[in-house]
Amino acid sequence: RHGFGYSVFTTTTAGIRSELWVFVALDAAVRFSMLKVFNESGRPRKLSVTGYVEWVMGDSREKSAMHVGTEVDPRTGALLARNMYSADFSDRVAFFDVDDASGNVTGDRREFLGRNGSPQKPVAMESARLSGRVGWGLDPCGAIRVTLDLAEGQDHEVIFRLGMGRGVDDALRLVTRCRGTLAARSALDAVRRHWEHVVRAV
Repeated sequence: RHGFGYSVFTTTTAGIRSELWVFVALDAAVRFSMLKVFNESGRPRKLSVTGYVEWVMGDSREKSAMHVGTEVDPRTGALLARNMYSADFSDRVAFFDVDDASGNVTGDRREFLGRNGSPQKPVAMESARLSGRVGWGLDPCGAIRVTLDLAEGQDHEVIFRLGMGRGVDDALRLVTRCRGTLAARSALDAVRRHWEHVVRAV
């Protein structure tokens, strides 16, 4: 379902109900993906949640992919990407981040999708962990996986953030500022208030 400034996707499969809220902050180049998972299966479950993005950082992925490099920031654990060869994006640093210290990552699209894989059925979903491979000269992507142990009737929230700053310092300031459930819910409340004001005026 779609609201003013946000979309919500819900599904139930094998006793696991999920609710994904997606929205963009009003005051920063950050997209939030808030996923809440409910265990309604009647038994304990061990699950994994994986977020995946394909970096463009140019006018098309086909042209820019060979110039995009990735790294994991040692202080925050956020996955960073940049294209220093782009006339328009050379000073920008993108980030993909999750509120979970157990997250493991890859920046290699070929590893994630597999030789004959696709975004609908990536080969990496068959492995327990992502390799942690990042750097230059890869077919770049951003993938982060976290694991969840849910007791019967338990729920858990995982929040992914995709954003961009002007340089590493600006990007990492955004990473730190936007972390946590409170920051995500405050950003969503601001989006709702903004659209209520716009719609009320109309």
